[in-house]
Amino acid sequence: MRASEIAKTLTDCEFLGPDDPEISAVSGIAEAGSADIAFLHNRSYKKFLAETGAGCVVMRREDIPESRDFAVIVSSNPHLSMAQTVKLLYPELLPAPSISSDARIHPSAKIGKGASIGAFSAIGEKTCIGDGTIVAENVTIGADVTIGARCRLYPGVTIYPKTTIGNDCIIHAGTVLGSDGFGFAPSPDGILKVIQVGRTVIEDEVEIGANSAVDRGSFGETRIGRGTKIDNLVQVGHNCRIGKYCLIAAQTGLAGSTVLGDRVMVGGQVGFAGHQTIGDGSTILAKSGVAGEIPPKSKLFGIPAKPSREAHRDVLLISRLDELFKRLRQLEKLLEEK
Repeated sequence: MRASEIAKTLTDCEFLGPDDPEISAVSGIAEAGSADIAFLHNRSYKKFLAETGAGCVVMRREDIPESRDFAVIVSSNPHLSMAQTVKLLYPELLPAPSISSDARIHPSAKIGKGASIGAFSAIGEKTCIGDGTIVAENVTIGADVTIGARCRLYPGVTIYPKTTIGNDCIIHAGTVLGSDGFGFAPSPDGILKVIQVGRTVIEDEVEIGANSAVDRGSFGETRIGRGTKIDNLVQVGHNCRIGKYCLIAAQTGLAGSTVLGDRVMVGGQVGFAGHQTIGDGSTILAKSGVAGEIPPKSKLFGIPAKPSREAHRDVLLISRLDELFKRLRQLEKLLEEK
């Protein structure tokens, strides 16, 4: 496909040329060849423009060098353009609709038109699988589960009973949905388990990364809102409610009854103490520990998390403590001598 043809498919982009190379692949700026298209969405890679072999580079207008030997597509959002281009050049190869003879499907289960069920997968009583949904090999789906249309469940996924998954969801390998929450009541005789009887609800267009876990509600429900994307190795505790279009990075943990508003962005290894609400549009930077109510559009960092400017100032001051102690000792010595 010609670079100019790619530009026409991208949102608010303009092709500048001068040449119009045939593009067959996406590559990094430093590694790209003449048949590759590259993207400058992180300006720290601008240094590679002088030596790139890419046939075309997608970048903001202000980043275009005065001298170049590659075509340019101007984009106000190169990261979005990259996502659109990858989808264009690498169309997903989906398996043909089929049900493996090695799958175990309860007679009362309903399988939609065009669905695919892989070998050694098990589907429980009264479970419904939507049209065009792909269930890979070795997937376990319990009783009374509803999965919408056009979903994809990768190998090793486990869906506990009473879980609902909307349309166009992606659940990656090894993820567990609807397992028991961490509910226990210590007593003089030991620790009594609080039976978890709630549900898990995953709304439309949610993607959950590999080896993540979403617990069922204790009595009500745990819910993940439409369009939210969750990375690998994320724990979502019982009764949590995550809003629409949130982004949650790897190794984050949400203790029970944590509520995230819409469009909350969470960095890696963030811990939420539970029974708290994070306001819409907030950003929590990596390795933060969050406790208490957080107003909308907050930007937090640190342990405990606080406004990011204040937290970064504290980090800077702590890094200077050794120097300050040395100066203090010198001043004390001078005072003693006088």
